[in-house]
Amino acid sequence: MTNTKNQPIVLVSTADDNYAMALAVTVKSALVNLKNKRKVLLYVLDGNITPAKKHKILKSLDSELIEIFWVQPDEALFVNMKIDEKYNTLAVYYRLFIPELIPQHFDKAIYLDSDIVVLGDLEQLWNSDIGDNYVLAVQDIWQRYIRKAKGLRNYQEIGLSPDYKYFNAGVLVINLEKWRADNIGTKAIEFLEQNRDYVRWHDQDGLNGVLAGKWGELDPRWNQMQAIYEYSSWTESPYTEDVFNQVLHNPHIVHFATFPKPWQQNCKHPKQDLFFDYLALTAWGCTDTSLPNPSIINSD
Repeated sequence: MTNTKNQPIVLVSTADDNYAMALAVTVKSALVNLKNKRKVLLYVLDGNITPAKKHKILKSLDSELIEIFWVQPDEALFVNMKIDEKYNTLAVYYRLFIPELIPQHFDKAIYLDSDIVVLGDLEQLWNSDIGDNYVLAVQDIWQRYIRKAKGLRNYQEIGLSPDYKYFNAGVLVINLEKWRADNIGTKAIEFLEQNRDYVRWHDQDGLNGVLAGKWGELDPRWNQMQAIYEYSSWTESPYTEDVFNQVLHNPHIVHFATFPKPWQQNCKHPKQDLFFDYLALTAWGCTDTSLPNPSIINSD
């Protein structure tokens, strides 16, 4: 892998029209917390975001800090993929082909889901040593091992060790060069097609099936998931006391991975207000940071 020390940070995210506002919040929070104001190249895997909302995203972000590229994947690649129509569109699978969708001269990228608030310095994540791993990720807090993964219940039949860790795919540092060389996207699609009766978490199950034992672990502060708030103390959690307190009180990324999302009614996430704090800095704006405001959420 080439030296990326002086290169812009290559950031990739996915959004359809329903997630355009959330994407603006994710990227705005990342830019606000970049200490050295390093240049960012953002590739948006675009699930048909309307021109009006694209304009609002552009208006929300400082053009001196970021350059945005809109990439529309060919949905024919995902025509046979299983989706939960209540919660997902085919855009959930776009990240599988990130290495093919962004310029080939890049050999490293950060991927962020668009239901995230970044509180840490993304440059620190960018500088993580990826080594010979395909990706760096955070072990999932709900499904920590292959044997616990609801979408990989057939792990014995397909030859996966039950003790391999299972990662959450919402935050990834990707070794693009290695991913391309071994056609990981295509292998993940094949895995999902062959195991569609078991798969539950879509592309995340596919990536864990293909990359089991082949990924590196990030500090869990880079992907704080809501379950951390459900433990009454560190002794009930899967973490040591120090790690538990760091993830709980000093996360680098807050990932609103469950439903409802902060901008939806009845969200009870303890950090919901964070979303609205950063929403207020975007072109969507916000006057009430305590509750979702339908007049704002549904605006074009």
